[in-house]
Amino acid sequence: MKGPKRSAGALALVGALLLAAQAQAISDADKCEAAKNKIAGKYAFCRQKAEAKAIKTGDPVDYTKCDTNFTTKWGTAETNGGGMCPTNGDDAAIQACITAHTDDIAAALNGGTCGTSGGGFPASGQTTAYGTGSDGDVQAGAALSYTDNGDGTITDNNTGLMWEKKDDSGGIHDQDNIYTWCADTTPMDFLCDTGGNPMDGTITTTFLAALNGGGGFAGYTDWRIPNAKESQSIVDYEVVSPSIDPAFHQSATCTGCTDVTLASCSCTASSDYWSSTTYADTPNLAWLVAFFDGFVIPASKTGNLRVRAVRGGL
Repeated sequence: MKGPKRSAGALALVGALLLAAQAQAISDADKCEAAKNKIAGKYAFCRQKAEAKAIKTGDPVDYTKCDTNFTTKWGTAETNGGGMCPTNGDDAAIQACITAHTDDIAAALNGGTCGTSGGGFPASGQTTAYGTGSDGDVQAGAALSYTDNGDGTITDNNTGLMWEKKDDSGGIHDQDNIYTWCADTTPMDFLCDTGGNPMDGTITTTFLAALNGGGGFAGYTDWRIPNAKESQSIVDYEVVSPSIDPAFHQSATCTGCTDVTLASCSCTASSDYWSSTTYADTPNLAWLVAFFDGFVIPASKTGNLRVRAVRGGL
């Protein structure tokens, strides 16, 4: 005996209920991730389209529209996610990653080899050769490449790290501000006040507290102290005093500059900068990177040194 026939309306209702159940199964985190995937895809397409246009016209490649749309829509996706996105504040890192890959494709289509245009482990910056096989001769690694974001930050296009810019204003971003790595009420003993030598000095209680307080610096509240390798990654060993790319130090306009959102206002003192990395052999010491000439050495955590904040990365 055959069962009762179901009407078309009943079948449609069942289908609608199934679709509704599937829709409800998609979490807010999944929705945000899907939205970001779509934005990333459109950004990559926009860059390739801009490359194609430049080839036809002979004009320089203009990514302005691509960059603006990407940043705006990424922020909207995170806002709509209501804090439920799997990641937040990662726009610079993702943008740098897409930039590296689309540049690779453009280089390959121009007769080069895919995977050699940039991105990945950065080179030392040295371009002067001191014999066959020397650093300047081989120039291993991705060429140093940075983008001033116009909001007081600089993105490393190889690592995806976003760096705080320094100025000469006397404020929180001043290149000459100095901080202790650990709490220190008796400076002459060169020891941290508490056991374990924790990073609880003014580097966190004053510096990071100011950057991450309120709405955060440049709209981000996840600024941190870079580790030793991250700090060294922005050293440029082709130059000295300071050993860093012009994006981080505009020697002609640094003195007296007060607005880090300007490309012309970017400073780096030729001095020692803290990293967050402890010297394992002697835990009351932490590694510093000297931007006078790029050397790396441990120093007492109770010392007063400069610091540059970082966020994100690959």
